[in-house]
Amino acid sequence: MKTLTLLTTLFLTAHPLLAGSLQILAWDNEVAARKLTIGKGEKTLEVPYMHPSARTTPITIPEDTNGLRLVAPDRPGEDGKPLSIPLAIPAGTQNPLVILMPDRGTPFGLKPVIVEDAQSDFKWGTMRIFNITNKKLAFGFEKKGVKLSPGWKPVDIEPGGKSRNLEAFLFLADNLQKPFYTAVWEHRSDMRQLVFLVPSSNAALGPVECKFVTEVRLAEKPKP
Repeated sequence: MKTLTLLTTLFLTAHPLLAGSLQILAWDNEVAARKLTIGKGEKTLEVPYMHPSARTTPITIPEDTNGLRLVAPDRPGEDGKPLSIPLAIPAGTQNPLVILMPDRGTPFGLKPVIVEDAQSDFKWGTMRIFNITNKKLAFGFEKKGVKLSPGWKPVDIEPGGKSRNLEAFLFLADNLQKPFYTAVWEHRSDMRQLVFLVPSSNAALGPVECKFVTEVRLAEKPKP
């Protein structure tokens, strides 16, 4: 059966996360093209270059994130001031990743989804899978399987062992006998993979598409 991958990109991380920082991931090219700032009180900071295949460089934010907001200078409100929406960082989040989703039914046009992205929580060698379809799914690899409930609560897959290719399967939860998706995914102990399962744009290719955002850890320079 044919499979469809929206995006597979290798991003080499060269920016250690800063204390009190967040990163942004634009969902698609249209979102990435927006000119945005992050504001608190009277101060604003321009959002760095966005791309749908990689996180932005870390953006320093105040320790107290109450009142933090995302501002759209390209979209003025009725009062002439730029529209804004809250950036509500969940309590206890170490390194927030703000996934900017299109929300064309609103004046602002974007919806932020904030997830934990700390390396202590999302380890190297892990595939973090989000099922953002409305279907109950299951994922199989190497005679193992996990359920994938719809929503933004991810499931982490840690194959362990040496870097290798993994045969990956996706099933509808009510039909675990026949996968609707088969592909070979790469496992590397020095790579973190975000995997988003989204509704398919072409039913002939299956009910679900996969969007990958990968990050590879740079080798440490030898000490002199």
